Amino acid sequence: MLFVAAQSERVDAVIVAGDIFDNPMPGNVSQKLVFDFFARHARPLEERVREVNFLTSNPGVSAKNNWLTIDAQIRQLKMSSVDVRFDPGLKRFVGKTDNVARLAFDLDILRSSDTVTVFLDSQKLAGIHLVLGQKQLWLEQRSGKWAVGGEPSPDIKSASRYGTLKEAFRNRAILVYGTKGSREENQWAFGKARYDAEKFWYQGNGCFDVLADVDFNPQEYPDRNVILYGNRNTNAAWKALLAESPVQVGEGSVQIGGRKFRGNDLSCIFVRPRLHSRTASVGVISGSGAVGMKLNNRLPYMSPGIGLPDCTVLNPDVLTKGDEGVLVTGFFGLDWSVENGEFVWGTKQ
Repeated sequence: MLFVAAQSERVDAVIVAGDIFDNPMPGNVSQKLVFDFFARHARPLEERVREVNFLTSNPGVSAKNNWLTIDAQIRQLKMSSVDVRFDPGLKRFVGKTDNVARLAFDLDILRSSDTVTVFLDSQKLAGIHLVLGQKQLWLEQRSGKWAVGGEPSPDIKSASRYGTLKEAFRNRAILVYGTKGSREENQWAFGKARYDAEKFWYQGNGCFDVLADVDFNPQEYPDRNVILYGNRNTNAAWKALLAESPVQVGEGSVQIGGRKFRGNDLSCIFVRPRLHSRTASVGVISGSGAVGMKLNNRLPYMSPGIGLPDCTVLNPDVLTKGDEGVLVTGFFGLDWSVENGEFVWGTKQ
């Protein structure tokens, strides 16, 4: 049932929408008042909305408000805002933005037009030609200036796949544990995958599929997120999913772009786009050895209120010295590269 609070000159009560009050009980309201309330509180259709003031801190979680979409940010996960007005008579969008790298306007609010004008952040884009049947107008920042763009490629970050490790556990994720390492490494991978699945079952009332790497066939699970437990030497599914990843974890080392960290006690957790999918991601719970893998047992990456970026590398000093044990953490660039990303590198390299 839907419960709606309503007030009138004579009534201050709770309306239970959907019930029929042929014989109203004391404290209830007649159907006439219920539907009168709904009629006077109708949500406006998209084409009737003239101004949108929208804020978001993560387009991967919240990107759209009416006919406006914030698709990417300049500084990832910092607050982004757009305050824009649409003038249908002038076929014009006017507004300002903050921390927005790419946005889109829905064009179905235009009744008929082959051109549109945009005033954004004191910059004028006049006479923008619209193609017949075009659904959205895409704008993107280029060297600090707005320019007309196209629908984003699936190879770059967008609202449909924006990163952060926790987001990899969405989209009917499959947990794949490694079986190609030492007995200790294999036991850890199976135990950690099972623990994460049971934690989600208990805490979130949801269910993950848990598979061994030798039983996982990527073609059988298209467009589903995958969580790998292990590294490229211990998990047989690594090559099929992460062969082109700039982050590679193996026995005794972690490599991120052109930098390499050595040691068997390193933990590495990260997320990457899944190859051959427009929306799916691959999350990785990894380590350079058994000690580094077990370090992940202390990371509450599935707990509510805990936020982790795209990639983090730790050593055991994090348990006793805090931030001194963080070797690197941060976000990949909008092109999913390390070079264009936002990373903080520790002093121990």
